[in-house]
Amino acid sequence: MLHAPLGPEKPPPLVTIGAARHRRMTLDIRCKPCNRTVRVPSACLPAVRRSVTIGELWLAGRFRCGECRQPATRVAVVVTDATHTEVERWAVGEPFVAEKLRRHWRWDRYDRRDWGAWFGR
Repeated sequence: MLHAPLGPEKPPPLVTIGAARHRRMTLDIRCKPCNRTVRVPSACLPAVRRSVTIGELWLAGRFRCGECRQPATRVAVVVTDATHTEVERWAVGEPFVAEKLRRHWRWDRYDRRDWGAWFGR
């Protein structure tokens, strides 16, 4: 007799800084007010000990425009092999941006985060 799992399925894993550096991904950072797009190779990202996702850093305002110094309105994680494949996108106005992170944190076994405390700061 098979039992159906309780609750929602495990969400797909989000891209962490370590994974982006390891797989040599590229970040496309876009600023809507300036209409400026910059491609940053993941090798330029700082090494971080914890498993921090790209979405967490974007939501915290860590990606900034080089011209106006405002937070980036969109960050896309792109894998460049034979073609450019967009793996993940974080953008202002997209539905369920914060929900994606919350579901990821709920399933994260090794680096638990408290949603209320993180947003309460």
